[in-house]
Amino acid sequence: MHRSALLAASLACNSPDVEDAILPDHPTGETVGIPPLEFYDRPPTNLIFLSIDTFRKDELGVHGNLKGITPFLDTIANEGVVLDDHVQCSCWTFASTTCTLAGRYNFDRGHLPRLNGTDEQRPKVAEGTPFLSTWLGEAGYYSILVSANDWLSDTWGNAQGFNEVLRPAGMADAVYDTGSKAMHDAINAGKADKWFMHLHFMEPHAAYDPPVDNIVGEEDIDPWPEDLTDRPTHYEWRDEWPDLSPADQALLSANLQLLYEGELRTIDERLEAIWNDLEAEGYLDDTLVVIWNDHGEAFWEHGHQTHAYELYGEENDAFAIIWSRNLVPTRWDGPTASIDLVPTILDLFGVPMPSEITGVKIGTAPADRVRYGEALARTGGVTSVIKDGQKLHYSWTGTVTFYDRTVDPLEQNNLYSPDDPRVLELWSYLRPVAEDMAGLVVGGSPAPVWPAGLP
Repeated sequence: MHRSALLAASLACNSPDVEDAILPDHPTGETVGIPPLEFYDRPPTNLIFLSIDTFRKDELGVHGNLKGITPFLDTIANEGVVLDDHVQCSCWTFASTTCTLAGRYNFDRGHLPRLNGTDEQRPKVAEGTPFLSTWLGEAGYYSILVSANDWLSDTWGNAQGFNEVLRPAGMADAVYDTGSKAMHDAINAGKADKWFMHLHFMEPHAAYDPPVDNIVGEEDIDPWPEDLTDRPTHYEWRDEWPDLSPADQALLSANLQLLYEGELRTIDERLEAIWNDLEAEGYLDDTLVVIWNDHGEAFWEHGHQTHAYELYGEENDAFAIIWSRNLVPTRWDGPTASIDLVPTILDLFGVPMPSEITGVKIGTAPADRVRYGEALARTGGVTSVIKDGQKLHYSWTGTVTFYDRTVDPLEQNNLYSPDDPRVLELWSYLRPVAEDMAGLVVGGSPAPVWPAGLP
């Protein structure tokens, strides 16, 4: 249904006194200037981020999974705004949460998060770097971050601007309980007339160890001979993958996939319980909620399992679900990126837009915008670029791959040719970013090996 028709139907049922909010018709396929966030009355005041570690986009029912793994998240998605063509800036938590909360690519900030190396080779975010919490704080917001992952914390400098940063032991319920109590105390103390609460959950990160009741289909496959719920065991077999027979590779993947899906069922159930408590406590009454993933998880689609390897879709495709009580539900198929959340929220809350932000308000980007991926992780440096559904992926070891995601969304058919005009166009965008990234590597290693045949 066209958005204007959807809004008209919703208004007829729910809020007939705001008919003037109906959008004019736009040409089919046009994505510029159709704001996807439309409200029946005034926008909400407060903000909740629910970010989930290691959650593959294509495991959500709203994005095509037919197994019914995430019924709660799918329900919330159908009540809110879903971003269909959404990507993260990276494939691991430090890099992806930093760019998301800063509203800009990490290389734009002059900083490249690094997974491996010495302390000197892995610089933290510079002191004084502004984030969403900084700008909201200047506008009178009280903000609390509760993170189950140290990569999003004071340790690495990407929690700057929050009034409180908390690191509870435990899973999603502990994260929520800690955040809810802290915000309750701040509100009661008169410190939080307007507030931002960010809860970051670790489920379903490896090693996958869900409750037994959430492991569905175990009886249909042979068991793996060792306990894959044990993290060292999981990682040891992951690394043995290339030397296994095809039959053993298939069995290992099937067992890990069952456990991973069990983790997804578990976080979905826990989020439903958290949501019900947010509702009961009144936290949802005047609040925008954004649910997003920091990266995905690979299952050997491109030779790796877990994440922080490459920037292919299994690791780097993202989801974002935006919800409030008075938000008009819709799906948005324009090209969006995680760095767009900050400018969208600042605009919505009437906060002046900082000049350093490179993300754009959701709904205002041209259909042919260029979106980047960046990582310095398990396989060294990796850079990617997407434009018009075409994706170029460059490993600093010198390997380049090219995919047409409009017909190959799983990126399985490598079309790379150094003479392809599409490749050359994307390379003209990608190489300068890779050069910028390389200039930020402390000590100069690793350095890009430039591929033969490309300028």
